[in-house]
Parts: sequence; C-alpha cells; structure tokens
Amino acid sequence: MLLFSFIGWAQTGKLSGKVVTGETALAGIDIVNINSKKMTKTDSNGNFTILAKSNDELLIISKEYTDQTIVVSQTDLDKNNLLVRLEEKPIELKEVAITKSPSVKYKVSQGDLDKVKLEKQANTPKVVGVYDGSIENGVDFIRLGKGIVNLFKKKEDTEKTPPPPSFKEYMAANFSSDFYTQKLKIQPDDVYLFVAFCEADPQSKVAAAEQDPLKTTEFLLSKKEEFKKLER
Repeated sequence: MLLFSFIGWAQTGKLSGKVVTGETALAGIDIVNINSKKMTKTDSNGNFTILAKSNDELLIISKEYTDQTIVVSQTDLDKNNLLVRLEEKPIELKEVAITKSPSVKYKVSQGDLDKVKLEKQANTPKVVGVYDGSIENGVDFIRLGKGIVNLFKKKEDTEKTPPPPSFKEYMAANFSSDFYTQKLKIQPDDVYLFVAFCEADPQSKVAAAEQDPLKTTEFLLSKKEEFKKLER
C-alpha cells in the first residue's frame, strides 16, 4: 500500500507556478490542464497551483496576452516553481488614409524602349562587309524569353493556394457572439476561454481548413460538454 501510494504521489501532484510579462506579475490568467480538465486562475501576485502530472498539457489563456501551451515535465514537478512568461498581443492598427500631393510620373513602355533602340541602330554607322552578329530591326529574343518566363511565374504565383485561417480567425469571421451565448449557452465572459480551449484540440485545424459550418457546430457542441466539466 505504501508503494502504491508513493507511485500515485509521484505521478500526480500539485504544480505551483507564476505567470509574468517582463518583470510584472499577471493576475486573473486562466490555467487549464487539458488532460485532467482542471482549471485555475493566477492570484494578484501571478501565482497559481494546479493538479498535474508529467506530460500533462497546460493551456495558459488571456485576452491581452498571447496564449501559450506548456507540456509539464517531471523536472517541472520536482522543482514545483514553473515560471510562465507571456507576451502582449500585437495591437491591431486601424486603416489610416494617407494623402499626399500629386507627383508627376513618366511611364515608359517597352514599345518606347524598342523605338529608341531601333533609332539608335539606324543612326549607328555600319562597317560594310563585316558581320557584327546583330540582326537589324530583328526580334529581341532575350527580352521575349524573359517575358515568357515571367508570364509563367506570375501564373504560378496566382495559382498558389493561400494558407487556411487559424481557428480563432475562422470563428471570428463566421460565428457571432449570440451563437456562443444562445446556441451553446456559454457565458459572455467565457467565450474567449472557450474558443482557446477548442483551439487546443487538433481537430480545430481541420475545422478551420474545411470551413464546414455543420461540422464545426458539431465539433463545438462536443467541446462544450468538455468545457462544462472543467473543475474551476
């Protein structure tokens, strides 16, 4: 019995830590253990304690700071002093209309350049009987070849498929706040936490890539049941 108790204690225990940004402690940061479905918040000094074992996945969630995922190691449990550093999310700048005084621009076409080239060739004296390798008034095959290569390059660039949006971007663009509060019965203050909780599931990447509203709704409904089981 003592042996089994020791093994159980070694596998699961209380993990203490602190969440900071720079040298400032962060209060009210959500800490979720994805494996055990345990959840806690940092106190006024940024400290937290949560039940965890080796290889558990902790999700650190905040609206003002970038979310972070940490896999608990045995070293973390032994030291029992996990330090989590968060970075502030980049501020989204609104579009700013910039006006500047009109400037005179000269547009030179390839036809204009060819015309100048032909005139230059016509005015250049030729040595009779000596072939210099040029074709008078001929086609510029080098420029033609470059044009064809650039044409195919532009076609390849336009055919490249843009990367799929992140799960949060997909949700923000397609699901309103009413969907969470009325359909899923999620409290308004918990919406961001719920979306971050869903994003920790690898299936969220599939939902963002497929962008199928029905499949996404089924996924969210299943995650809602897990979310409600979080022990706070």
